[in-house]
Amino acid sequence: MLRKVLLLVLISAVACGFYNAAAWAQSAAEAPLVPDFTLDSNAGKPISLSDYAGQVVVLNFWASWCSPCRSEMNELQKLHDHLTETQEAVLLLLSQVDGVRETKESADKYLQENGYTMLNLYDTGLVGYWIFGIPGVPTTVVIDREGRFRSYVIGPTDFATIMKMIGAVQ
Repeated sequence: MLRKVLLLVLISAVACGFYNAAAWAQSAAEAPLVPDFTLDSNAGKPISLSDYAGQVVVLNFWASWCSPCRSEMNELQKLHDHLTETQEAVLLLLSQVDGVRETKESADKYLQENGYTMLNLYDTGLVGYWIFGIPGVPTTVVIDREGRFRSYVIGPTDFATIMKMIGAVQ
């Protein structure tokens, strides 16, 4: 259900010219609950969405081969550092692992070589495709404290935009 809702909204956003902006936000009453998921991580242990129950969660879907994804990484690291200090929300990267173009190793290598310290989850399609139906990378999603899908950005984003999205669900 969530996947169908997001896909319909994404198609509408692109058709209306909202692509690459904070295109969609809805009230908590209208927002669908995001199902729990568990993925392996670069921390060496599985991470579940439910590990962050009661917190605002920012998911960034990305791949190491993706130029627009790489262009936003400094902003995401800045966001990660800020959120680690303030505890306003948590940022989770979700590399879109297909086993060919993107692998756990290529994602880890990219993050390590560039000094990025963000938590990265390896998504083989469970979250990006089956839950959210993202049209491509990068895509950033904000989930509120009740676990509801509240807003997203398609394409590269920045610190200020994500902070506005977080502020809107506080």
